[in-house]
Amino acid sequence: MKIAACAYHCGGVPDRAALRAKLDALVADCDADLVVLPEYAAMDAALAGARIDFGDIGWRDRAADRAEDWVDLFRQLATRHDCHILAGSGPARAEGCIVNRSWLVAPSGAVVHQDKLILTPYERDTLAMVGGGDLRLFATALGKIGILVCYDSEFPILARRLAQAGADMILVPSCTDFPAGQTRVRQSARARAIENQCLVVQAPLVGRVEGCGIVDESTGRAGLFCPPDHGLPSDGILAQGDTDSTRPVIAEVDPAAIAAPRQAGQVGNFAHWGEQERHDRDVKTMVLA
Repeated sequence: MKIAACAYHCGGVPDRAALRAKLDALVADCDADLVVLPEYAAMDAALAGARIDFGDIGWRDRAADRAEDWVDLFRQLATRHDCHILAGSGPARAEGCIVNRSWLVAPSGAVVHQDKLILTPYERDTLAMVGGGDLRLFATALGKIGILVCYDSEFPILARRLAQAGADMILVPSCTDFPAGQTRVRQSARARAIENQCLVVQAPLVGRVEGCGIVDESTGRAGLFCPPDHGLPSDGILAQGDTDSTRPVIAEVDPAAIAAPRQAGQVGNFAHWGEQERHDRDVKTMVLA
């Protein structure tokens, strides 16, 4: 199975036709079974043809208005290139609110979505968005896929719930504006791969966009992470790109090799997770004088 983690830069297209051409070229270049785009990649639909700064709320609403257009583009691309695509994420309307929604598209054109569950302070306070309610697992021809949008990946129990439900891989579309944020998400993604002995794929937004506060400055490094164990890289990195490079990171992934450590690994993080519960009830404080 070939997987492409795309470090994506928004902007630079004058209209929807140019945006389609940009995305079509990207997916074609990846030539993968699964193409993963980053958090807030869907802002590109709002940026196409824009000539003014709409302000944070204005950009949020413009992106939400164009969310269906963005998804429709990926329906066409997934069908044309016969691949699964995580179409990044972006603002979307849901029951009178605005959520940060990611979309997974099948080669048939079918679409499912996962809303970001735990929002950053910027999303809560400035963008007035709301967190999603359901954590979902998607059964696909490529295996069972979970999605943790950026900040969600920093909360281990969410990944654990996906792994317990049978997730073979967890996708982490991300958008961070400072190196510290990228470090948090990247280190979290690698930790989730160890804890759950599964594949984790991070795709970051990168680059500067003038006049759009939501994606004005982004930094990241795409990567595919696995449990470091027998038959797998000792550093747990299947593949990674350079920081802020927009070149897709593409790797051939053997699902059986990724799954093997759960049954016969050097350690049993997935199987032994429950043993923590014996020790997480009370903490004994002792005085050392």
